[in-house]
Amino acid sequence: MTKDEFYDFVMHAYRPAETMIRMAPADKLDWRPGPKFMSLGQLICHMASGLGADLGATLAGNWPTMEEMDKGMRLENLPACSVAEALAKLDKDQATLRAVLAGVSAEDFAQKVVSVPWGAKGKTEQMALYFREHFTNHKQQLFTYLKLLGLPVNTETLYGG
Repeated sequence: MTKDEFYDFVMHAYRPAETMIRMAPADKLDWRPGPKFMSLGQLICHMASGLGADLGATLAGNWPTMEEMDKGMRLENLPACSVAEALAKLDKDQATLRAVLAGVSAEDFAQKVVSVPWGAKGKTEQMALYFREHFTNHKQQLFTYLKLLGLPVNTETLYGG
């Protein structure tokens, strides 16, 4: 997969995510399906900036320490966003992803081995696909939250936007 093909692949996930973020009811952003789950506001905030920025941090080797990440990822420490804030973050993440991909050569994208603090290691392309998978998992989570809230989501919402 080339860098451009990867970017297009990601855009196919961003579009339905944007649609679903827009569907999040403003009066339900504190809602969570159980006490150990992210709130709806935390979820849309988390997923809105988790691809371009994370790939950039991986390529630059400037991740926070595991201790800092563990503290920041505790449920009580996760920030929440309004719908407008999440959409702005998603737009920024798209631009960040485009800039990150522009800054890496085709050869490095295909061959350079990178790692993340939690132990995963692989070629840049492979790690980029893992970040896309992480985003997709949260997109599915958002779909489930919206479904549990009784909103009219279906397969077209999840994949087509």
